[in-house]
Amino acid sequence: MSTLGEILSDLNDREIVFSLLAEGGDIAAIAGVNEAANASGRDPCDLAMDAVEAFTLKADDEAWVKLIGRIQNADSPGGACLSEIITWSLAR
Repeated sequence: MSTLGEILSDLNDREIVFSLLAEGGDIAAIAGVNEAANASGRDPCDLAMDAVEAFTLKADDEAWVKLIGRIQNADSPGGACLSEIITWSLAR
């Protein structure tokens, strides 16, 4: 199992971003990242990093509780974590 630091450093690799989201089983997050990247002309990796930063700075208690719940019950905690953070970010 990867540490949070390893996962965050891996977000610079597009294949790993999409692999983590696929492991988390979140096809909607994959599509959302692709759509947001295409619409903004930005790299999906940058969007993933921005989502993590925004979540850590702005997420309320309810968002954190939901994130923790998804991680606890997941076969792929890293995938579930990234998936939840990106879903939260895309909803903003």
